[in-house]
Amino acid sequence: MIQIGNDGNLLPRPVALTELDQQGIAERYDVIIDFSRYTAGTRVHLVNLAEHQEASLVAKDLSISEAISGQSSDPCVGKFLEFRVARDAAYPDTSQVPAVLIPNPDLSAIPVARERLFEFGKGAKQTTLNSESAATGPWGIKVNGGALLAADYGRVSAAPKVGTREVWTLKNGGGGWDHPIHIHFEEGQILARDGKASNVPPWEKGRKDVYRLRPGGSVTITMQFRDWGGMFMEHCHNTVHEDNAMLLRWEINTSGNAVLVPLPTPIPTPQGVKFQTST
Repeated sequence: MIQIGNDGNLLPRPVALTELDQQGIAERYDVIIDFSRYTAGTRVHLVNLAEHQEASLVAKDLSISEAISGQSSDPCVGKFLEFRVARDAAYPDTSQVPAVLIPNPDLSAIPVARERLFEFGKGAKQTTLNSESAATGPWGIKVNGGALLAADYGRVSAAPKVGTREVWTLKNGGGGWDHPIHIHFEEGQILARDGKASNVPPWEKGRKDVYRLRPGGSVTITMQFRDWGGMFMEHCHNTVHEDNAMLLRWEINTSGNAVLVPLPTPIPTPQGVKFQTST
């Protein structure tokens, strides 16, 4: 298999794999499979090796023989997708995957305007009684070391200034869960996992918008706020978590302050999007 893309579109370079990484909810993989070595009539299967014993995290990765034996108590283990090689190709397939796909933007010359820390965990408090804007539930997010707060759609937790670059660290607060964090509209690049650039695998080196926080781990990302203005959110994509308050609101505005402002009107041009302030 050759992985060429993820949730941020094409990778900088293709990655040849025999096994895909664990995939978080809302992560996307684009994979090319070469069937040229298989004869007509062959059936080829993708097999899930990741065995769960509870919802929070993978208990262990099985071998191929263990996964297809039918002995696992996890009904999602084993074959889940079948390809049937129906016929020989009518003509030779000479297509090739390029050695270089889409290089990442070089942000080294853009100063970091601010660094932020978001920690995702359990035991959240609610700061408002407004039932229309607040969510209740055990899950929440700490911002820059503050209190662990449940979602409140009237609260602006971060307000980066349009055109700037920031570095955000997303941290798993523990409890054994794997949190796939989705940051809406702006794609970023992973700088480090657990504080080290060497921990970032090749298939995570493209642009992304969903970042898996392994149990007890962290991801440091760089983002530049360019194309969109207005209101956005970030949240855990585990359904039971996002539905129970593990979500926050952030905004891009011209002042960089966490205040409510009218949404500017996007004006598209061949040179990019400009914004016209509402009156």
